[in-house]
Amino acid sequence: MSGGDGAPLGAGRREAVPYSDELGEALCARVAAGEMLQALCREAGMPTTQSVRRWARDNPEFAEALAEARREAGRSERGGGVWRYTEELADEIYERLCEGESLSAIARDPAMPCLSTLHYWRRKMPQFEEIVRQGRKAQAEWFCDLGWEMAMEATPQTAYLTEMRLKHLRWTAGVMSPRQFRTKLTEPEAAPEVLTYIHRHFEVEVNKATGEKRVVAWRPDSRTGQPLRETPLAWPSELAALEGPREE
Repeated sequence: MSGGDGAPLGAGRREAVPYSDELGEALCARVAAGEMLQALCREAGMPTTQSVRRWARDNPEFAEALAEARREAGRSERGGGVWRYTEELADEIYERLCEGESLSAIARDPAMPCLSTLHYWRRKMPQFEEIVRQGRKAQAEWFCDLGWEMAMEATPQTAYLTEMRLKHLRWTAGVMSPRQFRTKLTEPEAAPEVLTYIHRHFEVEVNKATGEKRVVAWRPDSRTGQPLRETPLAWPSELAALEGPREE
């Protein structure tokens, strides 16, 4: 992952660059001229993309100026300005997920890849899929903290709305980190009932010694499938002879 200011771990921590009107204007001018914010922030002495995002969050005037610069440069508000995968970019996506942003919201940033690119990276690069998974796990934990704050701030007037929001937060946290936060796993579909059909076979058997005839039944063994004889081997006349004469 990354250090506190967006530098990949092991790559050395970059010094934080404080905001100034001059630096903000210079950034917006270069973005409006067509330069990519991602590339600008890799230059020495420039802020990280995370810092620029925080500046925009804390300074509405800078946020509007940056948005206008992107529009002047012809950047789509749906994102898609980045196609090349880098560890720095993956770290920023991870941090933004941890802070509660969805992949769809990140993809709408013109300085970030579009949603289809993100899903392509997830499918083709296991390391990026793991980054997204860990980011969503952290996001699920953040949702739990947010839910607690919402519950503590609820009033009788807002109780119903808070309950609806908490239900959705619980569901979302369960989707993002099912092992930790899914309260009730979906019951698996019942296995289809298996019906076993046993076909009996009948044939006429002739006693070669007496000429006596009878119908013999066969059925398959349900475990082995081998035919089993249901009719006893002994003939009725033979059984009668073994029993002897009946007493009156």
